[in-house]
Amino acid sequence: RLRPAEFARFDYQRENYTELLWFFEGFTSYFDELFLLRAGLVDAPRYLKLLAASVNAVLAAPGRRVQPLAQASFEAWTKYYRPDENSPNATSNYYAQGALVALCLDLRLRALGSSLDALMTRLWQSSEAGPVSEADILASVRALGGDELASDLHAWVHRTDELPLQSLLEAAGVTWRDEGRQTVAQRLGLRVRESALTGITVTHVLDGGAAHAAGLCARDEILGANGWRLRRLDDAPGLLAPGNALLQVLVSRDQHLVTLDVELPAAGAAAVALSLSERPPASRLSWLGA
Repeated sequence: RLRPAEFARFDYQRENYTELLWFFEGFTSYFDELFLLRAGLVDAPRYLKLLAASVNAVLAAPGRRVQPLAQASFEAWTKYYRPDENSPNATSNYYAQGALVALCLDLRLRALGSSLDALMTRLWQSSEAGPVSEADILASVRALGGDELASDLHAWVHRTDELPLQSLLEAAGVTWRDEGRQTVAQRLGLRVRESALTGITVTHVLDGGAAHAAGLCARDEILGANGWRLRRLDDAPGLLAPGNALLQVLVSRDQHLVTLDVELPAAGAAAVALSLSERPPASRLSWLGA
């Protein structure tokens, strides 16, 4: 079967390293959901909801601007499988973000009259279903899509520039729309663990967010905000009401009570919603069948 060239012979006595998990795991993740559509288990609008969830998950992780996917693949043993409270700020997810690289590559190839399916077939045949290197992948992309596309793929996985998701999806007949709805945690730049019994515990504070600027930390227990006792962040009415620019958040930190002033940004990063545009190009018909 196709596998990284570094895994041509497995060494079961130690970790095995490769920079290609963005391809072998990420591209598999892309086909995971696409096969649901092709099998008729979901329709095109439902598939786009699944795709939007993946897009939003990647865009919500600041680490995508820090760690290239090739590096994330190589450091899987030391970073991905040993996460800590700073992982979303420092690491990329080669599954989810690799799937979006596959999406970009598929849409670019389809615009040129080819597809990611054709690329996988070519790799299977050229490698005789055996080990594959990055050079093999780039050579197949170059053969199907030209030097520019091969260069772009190399940049997508070795640099931290944003992927051209919106432009490629819109060119493929998919409407990209920013939704204004956000949870309190999203607006503050937090990830939390919540329950009616244990309350609200901060698990991650995202770089550049309002909570980060205010000094909230992982493992803080949020007890209340603006005079409201909280068990869940979204339970308190009016926390994100227009004109409410400041939250006074009461937290328990190492058994000490601390009050932090959190300045709310005018508007947080909106979630993305995807839908079918009215006039599909041929590339969308070949991709989604709709």
